[in-house]
Amino acid sequence: MKRMILTLASAAFLTLCSATTWAQEDELKAFPGYVDFGQLGSVFGEPTVEISLGKGLLNFVGAFTADEDPEVANLFSRLDGVRVQVFEGESMASGAVDLVKGVASNLSSSGWESVVTVNSQEEQVRVFMKLNQDVVEGITVMALDETEAAFINVIGTLDPAELANLMDHFDVDVNGVEFGSDAD
Repeated sequence: MKRMILTLASAAFLTLCSATTWAQEDELKAFPGYVDFGQLGSVFGEPTVEISLGKGLLNFVGAFTADEDPEVANLFSRLDGVRVQVFEGESMASGAVDLVKGVASNLSSSGWESVVTVNSQEEQVRVFMKLNQDVVEGITVMALDETEAAFINVIGTLDPAELANLMDHFDVDVNGVEFGSDAD
């Protein structure tokens, strides 16, 4: 009996979390920095990592980091959402490159700025920013290699100068070029 109650409680909790994620996803669609990646599951299958954080959870995370890093906490307070999906496999999924190129084409035709493009045998990377005058309203990263695909969408108001300043606090490596405080 206890086992059945625990199973039902777990199912109810997972359903609630799933419903919250879907509601959150619908709310994020209204922001200019939101990106529709299409049907990733039809190309890659189930994600190994899936994160969808709305404003409330980002504020919560920001509150925990406020003492340690006020700049990061301030950034989190201005974000509307962060979405991450990572897929892993034995080889690059059929149709993966076409999907990324299609999303990139849609972003370009919707006013997003391409800031990084990598086309090599080993990897495909696209980084886009949605700009509104001097403010970034969204950042999107799509990266594929032989065994992994990652799709990231950061939604919210960001100051480009602030992004450069934050990169100084973290080791950021884009295609072998390192940015940050340790870079020479």
